[in-house]
Amino acid sequence: MSAAGLTSTDLIAAASEILERSGYVRIDATTPGSAISDARVYEDPYSVVTLIVCETWPELESRWTNAQGGLVELMSAYMSSDDPKAWEGYLVLLTPGSTAGRDDTQTVSSIRYDISRVRKLVATGDELKQISDVERTLLPLLPLQPLQTTGDEGSVLDLLPEMLAGRQQIEEPAVRAVIDAFIAQKPLVEALDMYRSQA
Repeated sequence: MSAAGLTSTDLIAAASEILERSGYVRIDATTPGSAISDARVYEDPYSVVTLIVCETWPELESRWTNAQGGLVELMSAYMSSDDPKAWEGYLVLLTPGSTAGRDDTQTVSSIRYDISRVRKLVATGDELKQISDVERTLLPLLPLQPLQTTGDEGSVLDLLPEMLAGRQQIEEPAVRAVIDAFIAQKPLVEALDMYRSQA
């Protein structure tokens, strides 16, 4: 059963678009009959990514080890062990199907943490509720994005008083007094005491 209406086609399209937008190029390097003949393979200057999407969790669970072997064979055929990219293989395993219970959830976790041969990124319908979840799953493969600012926000310290006032209900002027003392390299507790005595 697919979560929130996402289909395997949705997952393939979203993952492909995200990878290509992030500088990956799709390559046609699989051979008919190989364990990854129906997969999409991408590369960038640093890594090789194989995308496998299955309709159901049981299908994905039964395929992942062969798919891993297929990716390793592919990388071995086209790269020498001296090529830094030969150590940066990623197997992305997605399904719109949900896991059936605790044992399946543990299996998903064990696949994720198995870093032998290649790294694995796994997400099932339990986590893939909307297209943005596909991007979250692929984050380890994506370039870091600089923080977008309008130029008016100033430093992080300038944002801190408002954040603490909203989330922790700490008075903004008290936080500003401590930050000013920090910037001036003065004792913080004294600055807070002074603020309290003047308030």
